[in-house]
Amino acid sequence: MKLDNYITSSTARVKSDKNVPRANFETVKAIAEKKLHEAQAARSKADLNGVTVEFYGNSKHQKDFWKLNWKEAPDSSHPDARIYSAYGVEGREPTAYYCPETHESVFFNTEYYGQCKSWALGMAAAIMEEKRNTHSIHGACVDVSGKGVIIVAPTGTGKTTQAFKLMELPGGRIVGDDWVYIDHNEGEQLRHLVGRQPEKSLYMRTETQMSKPWLRKIFDKSKCENITTTKESCEFTEGLTGCKLTSGKCVFDEGLHWCLLRRDDKSPPEVHLDADGAIKVLRKGEYMVRPGAGPKEMWGKLASEPWYNPYLLLLDHARQEQFFRRMISKFDVKCILLNTGVDSIDGTHKRIISTLDDT
Repeated sequence: MKLDNYITSSTARVKSDKNVPRANFETVKAIAEKKLHEAQAARSKADLNGVTVEFYGNSKHQKDFWKLNWKEAPDSSHPDARIYSAYGVEGREPTAYYCPETHESVFFNTEYYGQCKSWALGMAAAIMEEKRNTHSIHGACVDVSGKGVIIVAPTGTGKTTQAFKLMELPGGRIVGDDWVYIDHNEGEQLRHLVGRQPEKSLYMRTETQMSKPWLRKIFDKSKCENITTTKESCEFTEGLTGCKLTSGKCVFDEGLHWCLLRRDDKSPPEVHLDADGAIKVLRKGEYMVRPGAGPKEMWGKLASEPWYNPYLLLLDHARQEQFFRRMISKFDVKCILLNTGVDSIDGTHKRIISTLDDT
């Protein structure tokens, strides 16, 4: 069986400008539109929880993933945001541009779908924050017999692992493994918060199958992107079986109750946080850059990702703090900070279950 695996020339996020003035943006958009018109590129509208985002691009790979990823919006719907993705533009380095004034993005010479997906979410998040009092959170969301758990964590701390262990419980169900919306207007009416996510099919890291073998058959039948399938094509092998990145250990992105995960060898395994404590951790967004997850010069060093959300294109710290503080203070959302560096996977899982049982 041959894996449907597309290798893109850019295998990670390309350099970007997320605050392009409208006048300047119109210039780069015109260049993209000219290429797309010549290529007779297709358009596709997606419904991201009521926000219509239109993709206009000439990469079949991106378009295929786009249509698999999102629910389709009606042709008659007016786009709230647009992505123009022009591949094969001469004289342009792989670059991405975002204009906050128009909620539009332009991609030049990159087919990597991961960035396309995250910017679609980022544009929708900006609109939903501004117009619908809806908070977008970068995290996994699980329903356990009607109780919601959101796991927010930097890459490599165990997010996906813990989400799937909760899913395997009786009454467990994955809502999403990467993104969740919280509508605070709805919360005021219902007197509790509801987590939702916009994806029709989840865009997941295939390493997940290493701990969940049942996923292998699903991945084998799915469209894939930039999967290393042979030792010869991996730049990090060391000897017959070693790995330069992890010293022989495979580490992967594992990148209502609310869990924050961290991984170090000093902090206690569990800390219960009030609103002030949670805001301090989230706003700082400190994490260790893991090998393969960022620029090589940053591997093993501390970096900052405010609110642990790299998808936010229009970052409003005051707004983020307001949303998170209301979740904890007004809606009594319990928040625990768990350290997966000093506890086992099962130990961390039991701590989450204990918090669920106490409510």
